[in-house]
Amino acid sequence: MRALARRFRRDEGGAVAVLVAALCLCAAGLLAVSIDAASIYLDRRKAQSAVDLAALAAASDLANAERAARATLAANGVAGPREFRLTLGQYTPDPRTASGGRFRAGTTPYNAAKVEIGVDASFYFAKAFLSQNSLVVRSAGVAASTQLASFSIGSRLASLNGGVVNALLSKLLGGSVSLSVMDHNALASAKVEVTPLLTALGARVNVTAGTYGDVLSARVRATDLISAMADVAQGSSSVSAALRRVAAAADVTRLVDMTKLISLGDYARLAIGDATSALSAGVSALDLLNVAAQAANGANQIALDLGAQIPGLLGLTATIDIGERPQNSPWLAIGSAGTVVRTAQTRLRLAAQVGGSGALLGRVINLPIAVDLAAAEARISAISCGRQPRLDGRVTVQATPALTEMWVGEPASASGWSGFSANPQMNPATLLNVLGLVRATAEAHAAATNVAPTPLVFSYDDIAAGAMKSVKTTNAAQTTLATLVGGLKVNVSVLGFLGLGLTGDALESLLKLTLAPVGALIDPVLNTLLQTLGLAVGEADVTVRGLRCDGSALVG
Repeated sequence: MRALARRFRRDEGGAVAVLVAALCLCAAGLLAVSIDAASIYLDRRKAQSAVDLAALAAASDLANAERAARATLAANGVAGPREFRLTLGQYTPDPRTASGGRFRAGTTPYNAAKVEIGVDASFYFAKAFLSQNSLVVRSAGVAASTQLASFSIGSRLASLNGGVVNALLSKLLGGSVSLSVMDHNALASAKVEVTPLLTALGARVNVTAGTYGDVLSARVRATDLISAMADVAQGSSSVSAALRRVAAAADVTRLVDMTKLISLGDYARLAIGDATSALSAGVSALDLLNVAAQAANGANQIALDLGAQIPGLLGLTATIDIGERPQNSPWLAIGSAGTVVRTAQTRLRLAAQVGGSGALLGRVINLPIAVDLAAAEARISAISCGRQPRLDGRVTVQATPALTEMWVGEPASASGWSGFSANPQMNPATLLNVLGLVRATAEAHAAATNVAPTPLVFSYDDIAAGAMKSVKTTNAAQTTLATLVGGLKVNVSVLGFLGLGLTGDALESLLKLTLAPVGALIDPVLNTLLQTLGLAVGEADVTVRGLRCDGSALVG
């Protein structure tokens, strides 16, 4: 037995078989691990592909982001993930910010979506050693969409009073502007696109290299801007000719702050000459001319003598004070949801002289009127591109008309009226004063104060047609000069007699009768002045000029 044991220990036969058996066992283990690892990897790849597609779908339809994300997951084989989380936020493609910080969860307006899921990854051999049959793997995807709109706020002239418009433009531009009715009609129908305009303007102000933002920040004269408009205006040759006449008449020292007219948002960083559909918004040449003239005037008070324009009046003068546009509130803006445009606060005084009749024949009756318009506002509240923007594209704008007050009276303080620092205080107006023996004063007040944001929805067809939509205060019809003068409260003080023994009550009745038609005579003038400045009493007019839908793209 001992010899047998010694021989067994010395015998090396079959050693290879033992080694092979051990190696086979190790190989089987490695194969099992590889199969399980490959299975987990493939499941994770599948989950990542699905979550990326879900993020793209959510970013393309932010209004229904969760429904879009879940439907996309289901369509790609991930119908019921163990974990699901959707986060909306704002993505800013700023190269100065680390990639991980460009998506800000919960920041509005939303333009991006982050989808996170956890799914069960199957394995086959590890279950022999573990108490579970699968492993949860997690994937995340971030996608951002480009949904931009260009829009503006401002009233368009409903009817043309050429003399009033020319007088106002002349004062705003510091020259003598004389445009015919045909000129005005041609300018109103002609279009100016933003990209060609800024490129032409850059050439005139020697900014030919750089970005569109550099052009907007450059020192621009009103004559440069109007000449650039003439260079690129779409329409008949009469449009360019009319604009060149205006440019030639304008004061060459008047400057225009372009940043208060146009905001390009992120597109301000585009190099001059780069074409993009977002900047192809076409605006009326007349609207742009009026806004440019207003900007060129700065804070200068405007005084107009309009007596010859109104039959039935002995005289009519207008004094206009235009406040600064609120910060970051231009006339035309290109941006996403949350972008705002506003008008400038404006105060206007009209002084009418009316000839007396009857016992007041030969007397001049004065009627001072004051109008205070706060800033009207338009804000993009939502942009929806849908699957087919030409059919589903929508832009929703919340528009708020201007708070408006009107008086028959005189400001208690001239500096307070023109300073915009506080609500104006008004004193009764002196209608008539005859040697101190007869004195008539009057006051009246009307207001469009019940202002609230109203949604205006622009379809793709509305945008293509350049449709203008309006919101009004519910009592806009009561804020007209005719209504204001009709509610006049007259106070008469008579010492002795005037003419044929006219008493105070009789004089009050005669004054009301004489002034009754005056409001209707002046209303068209007031409307023309305000509409030339892009304003309206108790009303806000909004135009969405372009919509860009670039779809969505993965950003993280």
